[in-house]
Amino acid sequence: MRLLELSVALAVVGCLDPSKAGNLVPRTVAEDRSLPRIDLPDTAFHGELLGDPTGPLLVLLHGGPGADHRYMLPVAEQLADDGYGVVVWDHRGAGLSTRHDPGDFHWEQPVEDLRLVIEHFSVDADQPVVFVGHSWGAMYATWFINEHGDYGGRVRGAVLSEPGAYTSEQLESYFGRLFGSMDFLGEQVNDTAWKDQLMTPGDHARADYLWAITAVALPAEHIDPDNPSPSWRGGAIANETLIGMAAEDGFDWSTDLDAFPTEVLFLRGELNEAMPLWHQQELAGAWPSARIVTIEGVGHDVVWERQDRFVTETRAYLSTLDLSWGTP
Repeated sequence: MRLLELSVALAVVGCLDPSKAGNLVPRTVAEDRSLPRIDLPDTAFHGELLGDPTGPLLVLLHGGPGADHRYMLPVAEQLADDGYGVVVWDHRGAGLSTRHDPGDFHWEQPVEDLRLVIEHFSVDADQPVVFVGHSWGAMYATWFINEHGDYGGRVRGAVLSEPGAYTSEQLESYFGRLFGSMDFLGEQVNDTAWKDQLMTPGDHARADYLWAITAVALPAEHIDPDNPSPSWRGGAIANETLIGMAAEDGFDWSTDLDAFPTEVLFLRGELNEAMPLWHQQELAGAWPSARIVTIEGVGHDVVWERQDRFVTETRAYLSTLDLSWGTP
């Protein structure tokens, strides 16, 4: 949605006064102190740790950008029963986390946010970490590893489910398959006025509400219309701003993956036409060692629509990793 179109739409729903928190969309952690939260120096995230905090940490990373972790909770709960400490959280400006204006985002921020979340839940400097990411979350995990490697030996592996791209060129190609005629580098994601706009909490609520009611299933992804994945609240500003920065600045998150010492697991949905097998093979080729598992009869929402299979494959992969730590 272009800036002008979004502004008009915001005015249209002005009669739904968002001045009272929770009127249009659920409250964030800034408005509801009862929500589980992760406090950082400049923000607060909606998130928590399930399971054993002294076990290896599995850090789950949801899609988007701008979505939330609600649809990943069934998988998180099953993995928490295995003795892991499973971290679930809504990324900056997403889900029920604190909202930020477009100008508050910068390109290095997401990786640092993820690092701080890891440290927030770490009980020891050597505690092993494994990423389990879906869609944007799989890209996010890759971005972190490209910047930090195995993080001093702590990151022992990654489950990457349906990542979209590792480079600007790959993302433009992927968006072409996903959206058809959308111009990835056009006004839709590259409006500088949008990036500098200051917004009230009510503006954020309106934007998030509109994003939710205008969202449509994309045919190429083959998402089951009778089994939609649940969410609390989307972060419209986080979505538009991060995609806009990617378009404007460019990126390549494959430059230093060749140093990662462990095999990574790709879990893909068989039916997703926007991410066909050749596309996932191209991304997997950026890693020294990667294995692709295709889950039959499902599209992009494999983590929600095929929870048991997703957990089974993840458990099998985790069993191959060295997750020992501490003094024998």
